[in-house]
Amino acid sequence: MVDTGDTLYGKTPKDLDRAPLLIAAMNAMGYDAMAVGEYDLMAGLSEVRACFEEAGFSLLSANIGPAQTLGVAPYLLRSFDGHTVALIGVTSPNAQARASTLGVALTVEDPLQAVRRTVEEVRNRADVIVVLSNLSAEMNKRLVSEVPAIDAILGAAGGATIQAYGVPGPEGTVVLQAAGPEGQGVGVLTLGLDAQGRVVSYTGSIWLLTPSYADDPEMLRLMEQYGVRP
Repeated sequence: MVDTGDTLYGKTPKDLDRAPLLIAAMNAMGYDAMAVGEYDLMAGLSEVRACFEEAGFSLLSANIGPAQTLGVAPYLLRSFDGHTVALIGVTSPNAQARASTLGVALTVEDPLQAVRRTVEEVRNRADVIVVLSNLSAEMNKRLVSEVPAIDAILGAAGGATIQAYGVPGPEGTVVLQAAGPEGQGVGVLTLGLDAQGRVVSYTGSIWLLTPSYADDPEMLRLMEQYGVRP
C-alpha cells in the first residue's frame, strides 16, 4: 500500500495538527511507502522530522536533498509474488518555494533528471519499477516518454483522478493511475508481466470510500485517541 504525497498537513493552518493521526492511521493500515509532497512540508523542520520519524513506512523522494535532513530515501525495494519491485518517490518542484518559506533547508532537483538517475541505479536490481509521483499529470507524461524502464506511475498532483491506462514508453507499456484527492478513493492496480519483466497486461480500479462502507473500529479508536470526531 502506497501514497503519493500532499497527505500529512493539508493546505491551510487548521490542518497543521492532523499529521500525527494520519501517520498513526497509515502505520495501522500497513503502508509500505509514501512519496513526499510539497504540502507534507507545511510545518517547521523539527515538526516535519518528528512526524516522519514516527512513520513505520518509507518516506521517498529521489529529488529532495540533502536526504538526511528529513530522513527520506530515493527508493524502496520490495518483493511481491516473486518479483522485486522498486518504488521511487518524486516530489513536485513547487516544494522548493514551500520549503524556503517554512525555513526548511532543502533543494529540489529537476524531477526528470532525478528519476532518470534513480531508475538507472535500480533497473538491474528490480523486475518492476513504479514511480510514486507528486508531479502534475503533464510531467508524468514526460516521465513516460523521456525515462526508460518505468513500468507504472501512480499519482498526480492537484488531486486528479485517473483511471488506469497504458501508454507506450521507450521500453514497453507504462501504466498510469491516480486514485484522487483527500483519501476519497483507493486505487488498486495489478500488472501482468512477461518473463523479461515487461508489462503485458494490467487491470486497475478505484474504489470510492462512500458511506456504504462501515467505519473501521480501529480507525474510530485512533480518532478518539487523538480527539477527532468522525
